[in-house]
Amino acid sequence: VIYDEIYQHYLSHQHQQCLIWFIKKLFPKASQRQAKSVLQPFIDEQYTHMLTASIERIDLIAQDIEPIIQNCANLTSERQKHETKIAEIRAQSVKIKESSDKNAKITENCYQQFVDMDKLLDGINLKSITGPWLLSSDNTYTYKFNLHSLINNGQTVQSEPVHTSQSGYKLALIYGVFLDEKSQKRYLSISFIILPGEFDAILSWPFRFPITISILNLKETKKNINHSIPWNFQTVAFNKLINNTNVPFQISQFCLVDTLLDNTNTYVQDGLIFVKIHIDFMEPSANPTPNKEGLRTIQDPIQTNILQNMLTN
Repeated sequence: VIYDEIYQHYLSHQHQQCLIWFIKKLFPKASQRQAKSVLQPFIDEQYTHMLTASIERIDLIAQDIEPIIQNCANLTSERQKHETKIAEIRAQSVKIKESSDKNAKITENCYQQFVDMDKLLDGINLKSITGPWLLSSDNTYTYKFNLHSLINNGQTVQSEPVHTSQSGYKLALIYGVFLDEKSQKRYLSISFIILPGEFDAILSWPFRFPITISILNLKETKKNINHSIPWNFQTVAFNKLINNTNVPFQISQFCLVDTLLDNTNTYVQDGLIFVKIHIDFMEPSANPTPNKEGLRTIQDPIQTNILQNMLTN
């Protein structure tokens, strides 16, 4: 290899060591020192040239690497932005899922309520209440009971129940004899009571319809013995039943027993007296904002408010 052209050749470290060993063996030490002094400038020049070329290459590589590093930094920044957006989307997805689950439960509950409502309405349609169990077309019902048995037994007697409509309130009267301790006079006591009904859940509460109870005069209607029970929201007897029990509204001194006995042919017939109950569905207190058109046709407004009352209660 020509020495001037040695920089054009790339020798491995092992080959370089072999070359140096060969030179040392070929020349004596004195010649080696002389050769070293002669070759040193060339060696320095060679390494300088190699270092310069390496530095130039490193500069070129650095120039190429710099935009790559900048691109990496930009990509890192973009990645962080995308990760932030992804985190926000995930959080929104969680909220949407929670909201969807909640809406699904609400929908399921509504569906179940409508299913129950359909069953209840089917039950209403299939329910058959006949004969004396319903109020008449003028919203009245006439009870009868044996006055003599009531006086002789000395116990209260409850009448048969009557419904305001097929899906309405279930009502009854309770009869008894009340003794006034001061005057020692006996009075017929009549109480009004709301009984547990199958459709209480869909009815409007409290019961807000005025009631009139009359002992019928069998000869002259104008001489009926009447007592009115005005509606009052504070009256416990009108409230929704708790634990299937209710407190009756009692008129303890409805009329003197002697008045009934002394007028046997007027109020008593074959030992029976007749008590009529009238529910006033048209009273303003029953309908705070009445519909005039509706008042002409509706006898029992409960029937027209089943769906609204079911959702309210």
